[in-house]
Amino acid sequence: MNLRARATRLTTLTAAVALAFTGGLALPAHAAGPSSVIANDTAWTDTDGNEILAQGGNVLKVGSIYYWVGQKLVSGQPKTINLYSSTDLENWTYEGPVLSQSGSEGPLAEGLWLGRPQLIRNPDGKFVLVVEVNDGDRNRNQILFATSPTIDGTYTPTGPAKEINGNTTGDHSVFVDGDKAYLVYVGDTGRGDAKSFNVTLNVAPLTGDWTGVGPAVYSESYAHKEAPAIVKDNGTYYLFASGMDYWDATATSYRASSTLGGWDKAAPWSTVATRPSSDNSFGTQFEQIIPVVGSKGTSYLYNGDRYSQFYKPGGSPAPGGIGRNAWYPLTFEGSGPVLHGYTDVDVDAAAGTITGNRVANGRFDQDIAGTRVPQWKVTGPGKVEESTLGDGRRQLAVWDDAAYTSWISQEVALPNGSYELSFDYRSSGGQKSAYVEVKGHGGSAVPVHLTAKQDTWATKKLTFTVSSGKVNLGIWSDSPAGKWLNIDNVSIWSAG
Repeated sequence: MNLRARATRLTTLTAAVALAFTGGLALPAHAAGPSSVIANDTAWTDTDGNEILAQGGNVLKVGSIYYWVGQKLVSGQPKTINLYSSTDLENWTYEGPVLSQSGSEGPLAEGLWLGRPQLIRNPDGKFVLVVEVNDGDRNRNQILFATSPTIDGTYTPTGPAKEINGNTTGDHSVFVDGDKAYLVYVGDTGRGDAKSFNVTLNVAPLTGDWTGVGPAVYSESYAHKEAPAIVKDNGTYYLFASGMDYWDATATSYRASSTLGGWDKAAPWSTVATRPSSDNSFGTQFEQIIPVVGSKGTSYLYNGDRYSQFYKPGGSPAPGGIGRNAWYPLTFEGSGPVLHGYTDVDVDAAAGTITGNRVANGRFDQDIAGTRVPQWKVTGPGKVEESTLGDGRRQLAVWDDAAYTSWISQEVALPNGSYELSFDYRSSGGQKSAYVEVKGHGGSAVPVHLTAKQDTWATKKLTFTVSSGKVNLGIWSDSPAGKWLNIDNVSIWSAG
């Protein structure tokens, strides 16, 4: 996503530990970063500079091009299924709407629900869009199939929306396994009783033309899961699902099985591990795992929705972070899937590899302004928060009306090698001690002192070498009353 400019990656650095300073930059470039990245915790824009409106959908690769369908969900406007395309998963071109609401009658009537679009391609070459729509009666969902001979055409419904195996539904996705496809859906078990809504999780094969649904091959009662989806890695099928908390972000859960439909219903769901620790999937709700297949193998991207447009004080639970989407690397390790909270994700689609800025919440944009600082450990009595104090820009603010000491830290796992740390800062000056520090990387601790007055945003950079497989980032302020320190855009990129 091209919201924030980034300069070309630096290829050489002349010292193992060196400092550089640039002053007076409102939006500093990240000199060690790539030219484009998936910039999490920002409002993503397409190649024309317009905000990307695509939630609750999926990404389908056709040839060398990735296509992303998602729901345009804007208050007061008809709902639309939008299509975007990309060759690198970072820069997206708007292709237009492929299914839209209009009028006051039928399943596509304005004011009803139209969501969870899933784009698939039948082996006969036909493109199929699978969406959920209201039943027009109890505000529950039915499934509507629509097809097009071209991926960017207008999709035509193949018939009326239908209940699935005799019941209305909650969330759904579609899993393609070779020449077969399956609807993965949350099902209802009754009519009119809210206690019968969202009480089963099911996997059911699509019919031969992929525009109908057969009997389920797997079904289980479950404890409040939604947004289910399947991915297959190295012969193992993983069934993922989010929690249920209105629009809010939740932890992601999973099951694993060597066969499709063979998950052990008696076993509890496992929670996807996160690095660093996050109890809500870095402020998102799970949507899909995107395989990135290239010449060097396969990597995976976690596709997360952030329904931040629904946040309002005192309202139903909803995320307060910046942006509507956030995508993170996901790896499959001996202990199971691991979600990595990179602030910036750099995808080499041709190679099938993923690198990035491994600092989590490096923009301090992941929660409600004036509250906690996710993924950072905070100690000391000072006021430490994600804040918009001063210029309205979301940032880390460290301050207090009384004398204080505060320490903010994060451990970042890094392969051994050379790296550049970059961050923006402002400072009132006058602290007894204030600095950003790297330590625990296998060398001596290196602080960057920040006690000099700096009214406008400036950038500091530090290069360091890792031999311990990690680095501990620390932000320290020991200050008299009324003195403040602001930090933003913390990033670490390879200097090799």
